[in-house]
Amino acid sequence: MKKLYSGIAIMAVSGLITNAKAQDVGAQIDALQNEILKMKQEMNKGGKGKAYFEKGKGLRVKSTDGKYMFQIKGRIMYDIGGILDYDGTLADGSTGTITEGGLGSEFRRLRFTLKGEVGNGWGFAFQPDLADGGDDLADRTVIFKDALIYKKIKGVGKLTFGNQKAAAGLYENTSSNNLIFMERPMHNETMNFGHRAGIGYDTSGAFGKRFHLKATVFHGMESAIEQNISDGSNAITGTEKNNESYGASVATQYQILNDKKYESFFGTGLSALVGFHFGYLDLSNTDTDVGGDRNALGRYDTNSSRANGLHTLVDKPIDLGDENNLKNHHFFGPQYSFILGQFFSQAEYQVGKYEYSAPNTIGAQFAEEDFDFHGGSISIAYAFDGKFKHSGKKGALGGLKCKRHCFMPKYQYEFIDQTDHDTNATGTGNRNGGSGEAHTFGFNHYFNSNVRLMAEYTFGDYGSDNSNAMRESEMSSIQARLHLKY
Repeated sequence: MKKLYSGIAIMAVSGLITNAKAQDVGAQIDALQNEILKMKQEMNKGGKGKAYFEKGKGLRVKSTDGKYMFQIKGRIMYDIGGILDYDGTLADGSTGTITEGGLGSEFRRLRFTLKGEVGNGWGFAFQPDLADGGDDLADRTVIFKDALIYKKIKGVGKLTFGNQKAAAGLYENTSSNNLIFMERPMHNETMNFGHRAGIGYDTSGAFGKRFHLKATVFHGMESAIEQNISDGSNAITGTEKNNESYGASVATQYQILNDKKYESFFGTGLSALVGFHFGYLDLSNTDTDVGGDRNALGRYDTNSSRANGLHTLVDKPIDLGDENNLKNHHFFGPQYSFILGQFFSQAEYQVGKYEYSAPNTIGAQFAEEDFDFHGGSISIAYAFDGKFKHSGKKGALGGLKCKRHCFMPKYQYEFIDQTDHDTNATGTGNRNGGSGEAHTFGFNHYFNSNVRLMAEYTFGDYGSDNSNAMRESEMSSIQARLHLKY
């Protein structure tokens, strides 16, 4: 009997020991599984440790510590556009056809961007455009947009060194990936600096997600990575010319309203951006050869805008052309961007001026008066599907977020007046770069956030058309774009 009890006791103790060991092993397995899960979550956090595709940001590879990054992204825009009617006052004073209807096509933008970060806030951005170039009558050439080195400083912002987009108004600050209309308004085309070589600063969210400020100091020509120095010693032969122009610009926007839960007739969400910008360019040290006079300084090819925003049309009704003996050029203006549910509206107004340091015409007896001009635009759109968004830290429209098949009708009014009735260098006549207004109706169809079709009809009424010897003209045109970003 004692042996029986002893056996039972031994079996019980053995069972308890075995169970304890089993529980211990089970606990260890659970602990190990938890550790593996944590490691996996940490590796996958923010896409770290692997290559992944993210909408609007392209293919991006990051290190597990987040200090190193390499990214490839870009945009492709294929345009087709045509003239329906282009009529106006002819040289004999009669009214007739200026240009017969025609059709054109182009790759408006064919860009890819390489970006990278190499630790401690240092990084780079490199963006060539295979569909850009200044010659409208020849094949396009490769132009470098962004070509810069940057340094992020926590709590301060980001410093940029190299070729970069100068600080400018709301339309210029908004990426072409996010613009509602195919082209920026006429006033923006005549008053912006584009990409320039220099040093920039961007708050980049350092002072909150609702405030944005960008400032740049730059020199030389637009999109020119190399900016040479010349003493102008051979200027009279035209073989050597200075281009030592210097400029600075600043733009700031603030998101005064940001309520994602606001309910209205137009849907959910309320957001509003307001801003102001100022740009200045010193042209007094640029050199040119006009009539063999080596003292003809300040020659500048002023910015122009195409009729009806039709980029495949070379006619430019607003074009002051080359101006000589310029002292400086500056422009400024306010802007707003407003989102109320599915409704969107945006407007901007700009004032510009060219100041002269000497008579514009060599040998003239009268000093040139300053040249003043202005322009503005307002647009509205309604997205039946999808969601508009502002980027407060970038100070611009962030585009339309669309899962699939979002439709948006739109309308824009724009005007510019680049005429000045002060006397010119000879003391007679008016200086005229053109004036006019345009109405654009159209729609955007988003297949998803990365692919969209844009279609527009525009009627332009130009009181003074530079491409028609400053006479009146009217134009009707259509254009469409297939836009893909990756």
